[in-house]
Amino acid sequence: MDEWSAVEAVRSFVAALRSTRDRVIAQVGGAHSVEDIVHMAHRRAIPRDAGLQDGTCYSVHGIGCWMADPEGREIDVDIDDDGHEIFDEWRISRYLESISRKGSTSRDPILMACRELVNSGELTEPRRNWFRLPNS
Repeated sequence: MDEWSAVEAVRSFVAALRSTRDRVIAQVGGAHSVEDIVHMAHRRAIPRDAGLQDGTCYSVHGIGCWMADPEGREIDVDIDDDGHEIFDEWRISRYLESISRKGSTSRDPILMACRELVNSGELTEPRRNWFRLPNS
């Protein structure tokens, strides 16, 4: 993955998820989580797609939400049955493309890095090949 290791790439995704999510939540009135944004959009209390005041934007899709910060970093998550944000190696690969880290490698190293981060306690794997932040 260029000069990054797969673990560093996953950690970069996690950091971008936290910061972009926090920016979106702070600007969507009444939202305390991405799950709230998804439910509010489904109820038509907010638009499904919106550009926010600071240049961050979001788009609700099915059971998830795509978000982008003003720098163009794209984060996409689904919401599981317990209301947690979950992601897979495909979503991390898409994030890497958005920051011009086009992978010269398959998604397998990303999946292995996610599992390594599960073993270290930085991620959890609530179902096979789907990951989330602990205590989120």
